[in-house]
Amino acid sequence: MPPAEILVIEHEPLDRELLVELLTLRGRGQLKISQSPDLRGGLALLRQRTFDLVLLDTRLPDATPLHALRVIGEQAPMTPILPHLSFITPKARQTARERGVFDVVVRGELNPLWSAANKLLTLRALGHDDRAAVEASRG
Repeated sequence: MPPAEILVIEHEPLDRELLVELLTLRGRGQLKISQSPDLRGGLALLRQRTFDLVLLDTRLPDATPLHALRVIGEQAPMTPILPHLSFITPKARQTARERGVFDVVVRGELNPLWSAANKLLTLRALGHDDRAAVEASRG
Protein backbone atom coordinates (compact mmCIF):
# COMPACT_ATOMS: atom_id res chain seq x y z
CA MET A 1 0.00 0.00 0.00
CA PRO A 2 1.41 3.44 -0.88
CA PRO A 3 2.07 5.86 1.98
CA ALA A 4 -0.80 8.13 3.00
CA GLU A 5 -0.34 11.70 1.77
CA ILE A 6 -0.75 14.54 4.26
CA LEU A 7 -0.73 18.24 3.51
CA VAL A 8 0.38 20.47 6.38
CA ILE A 9 -0.68 24.10 5.97
CA GLU A 10 1.02 26.00 8.80
CA HIS A 11 2.44 29.52 8.72
CA GLU A 12 4.79 29.29 11.72
CA PRO A 13 8.04 27.62 10.59
CA LEU A 14 8.77 26.06 13.99
CA ASP A 15 5.21 24.70 14.34
CA ARG A 16 5.37 23.35 10.78
CA GLU A 17 8.68 21.63 11.56
CA LEU A 18 7.25 20.17 14.77
CA LEU A 19 4.17 18.81 12.97
CA VAL A 20 6.28 17.25 10.22
CA GLU A 21 8.58 15.65 12.80
CA LEU A 22 5.62 14.30 14.78
CA LEU A 23 4.03 12.83 11.66
CA THR A 24 7.33 11.40 10.44
CA LEU A 25 8.11 9.71 13.77
CA ARG A 26 4.63 8.46 14.52
CA GLY A 27 3.89 7.53 10.91
CA ARG A 28 6.92 5.21 10.78
CA GLY A 29 7.53 5.70 7.06
CA GLN A 30 3.89 5.26 6.11
CA LEU A 31 3.21 8.96 5.48
CA LYS A 32 4.25 11.29 2.70
CA ILE A 33 4.14 14.86 3.98
CA SER A 34 3.86 18.03 1.90
CA GLN A 35 4.01 21.50 3.43
CA SER A 36 2.83 25.02 2.76
CA PRO A 37 3.27 28.18 4.86
CA ASP A 38 0.01 29.70 3.58
CA LEU A 39 -3.38 28.93 2.07
CA ARG A 40 -2.37 29.98 -1.43
CA GLY A 41 0.48 27.45 -1.51
CA GLY A 42 -1.72 24.78 0.06
CA LEU A 43 -4.37 25.26 -2.61
CA ALA A 44 -1.71 25.01 -5.32
CA LEU A 45 -0.60 21.65 -3.88
CA LEU A 46 -4.23 20.49 -3.69
CA ARG A 47 -4.61 21.28 -7.41
CA GLN A 48 -1.58 19.12 -8.20
CA ARG A 49 -2.59 15.93 -6.38
CA THR A 50 -4.93 14.23 -3.96
CA PHE A 51 -4.20 14.12 -0.24
CA ASP A 52 -5.54 11.75 2.39
CA LEU A 53 -5.58 14.46 5.07
CA VAL A 54 -5.06 18.21 5.42
CA LEU A 55 -3.72 19.57 8.72
CA LEU A 56 -4.77 23.22 8.75
CA ASP A 57 -3.41 26.10 10.81
CA THR A 58 -6.32 28.38 11.67
CA ARG A 59 -4.14 31.46 12.07
CA LEU A 60 -2.96 31.83 8.49
CA PRO A 61 -1.84 35.28 7.35
CA ASP A 62 -3.80 35.04 4.10
CA ALA A 63 -7.18 33.66 5.26
CA THR A 64 -9.64 33.45 8.11
CA PRO A 65 -10.25 29.97 9.52
CA LEU A 66 -13.71 29.67 7.98
CA HIS A 67 -12.55 30.93 4.58
CA ALA A 68 -9.70 28.40 4.59
CA LEU A 69 -12.08 25.57 5.55
CA ARG A 70 -14.52 26.61 2.82
CA VAL A 71 -12.04 26.85 -0.06
CA ILE A 72 -10.19 23.67 0.89
CA GLY A 73 -13.52 21.86 1.23
CA GLU A 74 -14.62 23.12 -2.18
CA GLN A 75 -11.34 22.16 -3.86
CA ALA A 76 -10.96 18.78 -2.17
CA PRO A 77 -14.44 17.79 -0.94
CA MET A 78 -13.53 14.21 -0.06
CA THR A 79 -10.34 15.05 1.82
CA PRO A 80 -10.67 15.24 5.61
CA ILE A 81 -9.49 18.51 7.14
CA LEU A 82 -8.08 18.56 10.66
CA PRO A 83 -7.71 22.13 11.89
CA HIS A 84 -5.41 22.80 14.79
CA LEU A 85 -6.59 25.80 16.69
CA SER A 86 -5.19 28.21 19.18
CA PHE A 87 -8.12 30.57 19.58
CA ILE A 88 -11.58 29.73 18.32
CA THR A 89 -15.02 30.94 19.23
CA PRO A 90 -17.86 28.51 19.92
CA LYS A 91 -19.56 29.79 16.74
CA ALA A 92 -16.46 29.09 14.64
CA ARG A 93 -16.14 25.59 16.16
CA GLN A 94 -19.80 24.82 15.36
CA THR A 95 -19.48 26.20 11.83
CA ALA A 96 -16.37 24.09 11.27
CA ARG A 97 -18.23 20.95 12.37
CA GLU A 98 -21.16 21.82 10.13
CA ARG A 99 -18.78 22.07 7.18
CA GLY A 100 -17.59 18.52 7.72
CA VAL A 101 -14.56 18.92 9.97
CA PHE A 102 -13.97 15.62 11.70
CA ASP A 103 -12.41 16.91 14.88
CA VAL A 104 -10.88 20.04 16.37
CA VAL A 105 -7.38 19.97 17.85
CA VAL A 106 -5.85 22.68 20.01
CA ARG A 107 -2.40 23.94 19.01
CA GLY A 108 0.38 22.49 21.11
CA GLU A 109 -1.44 19.31 22.12
CA LEU A 110 0.51 16.80 20.03
CA ASN A 111 -0.90 13.51 21.32
CA PRO A 112 -4.54 14.44 20.56
CA LEU A 113 -3.44 15.80 17.18
CA TRP A 114 -1.70 12.54 16.30
CA SER A 115 -4.65 10.48 17.59
CA ALA A 116 -7.15 12.44 15.49
CA ALA A 117 -4.91 12.34 12.38
CA ASN A 118 -4.24 8.62 12.78
CA LYS A 119 -7.95 7.88 13.23
CA LEU A 120 -8.82 9.81 10.06
CA LEU A 121 -6.10 8.07 8.04
CA THR A 122 -7.21 4.66 9.35
CA LEU A 123 -10.84 5.31 8.47
CA ARG A 124 -9.83 6.52 5.02
CA ALA A 125 -7.62 3.46 4.44
CA LEU A 126 -10.53 1.22 5.39
CA GLY A 127 -12.74 3.02 2.88
CA HIS A 128 -14.97 4.80 5.37
CA ASP A 129 -16.39 8.15 4.32
CA ASP A 130 -16.09 10.23 7.47
CA ARG A 131 -18.03 13.09 5.85
CA ALA A 132 -21.06 10.82 5.51
CA ALA A 133 -20.82 10.08 9.24
CA VAL A 134 -20.76 13.82 9.97
CA GLU A 135 -23.81 14.36 7.78
CA ALA A 136 -25.69 11.51 9.50
CA SER A 137 -24.89 12.88 12.94
CA ARG A 138 -26.45 16.24 12.02
CA GLY A 139 -29.52 14.59 10.59
